[in-house]
Amino acid sequence: MTAIDTVAELQRAVARLPSGLRDHVLRVVDEAQRLALLHGVDTDRATLAALGHDLYRGLSPAELLDEAERAGVDIGDAARSQPILLHGPLAASELTARYGVTDADVLAAARYHTTARAGMSRLERLLFVADKIEAEKAAHEPALAAARELAETDLDAAVRRILEFQVARAVERGWPLHPDTVAARDELLGG
Repeated sequence: MTAIDTVAELQRAVARLPSGLRDHVLRVVDEAQRLALLHGVDTDRATLAALGHDLYRGLSPAELLDEAERAGVDIGDAARSQPILLHGPLAASELTARYGVTDADVLAAARYHTTARAGMSRLERLLFVADKIEAEKAAHEPALAAARELAETDLDAAVRRILEFQVARAVERGWPLHPDTVAARDELLGG
């Protein structure tokens, strides 16, 4: 499958998603392309990662757990208690299995777009940010609006702001922190 075929197939898959999720994915694609141009990241790779990042976002917690077991995706304690965290790793698995994507950076961007991780590439950071600052999300959350503004000139500052928000929200709500999120935050804070 050529890159153009892969994008076309992913566009068809996104079109079949529930309307709210489909619209979010399309806003993330737009944001990823915009940020790619601003930060010197390949727009084709950003588009591919953005189209594929939420292929499994619409599944129920039970379905996510079942799919993860079937696909051999590691289910840690945080994901077991919050199965939604599995949708990125499942999307990365699907990008390879169904769409033939072998670009490790694109796969990592899809896999870690929710949790982040230490050692993220520029593409990974870009998708992580694009997913959080797309216009609809940023319009309803001041911390994400601030990250959107930071992303114009400093992708790392935007990642830091989003991670601070995610950690504060998890603590406030009593949610367990994913180890990858903690590692990403610690790396960016130099700790």
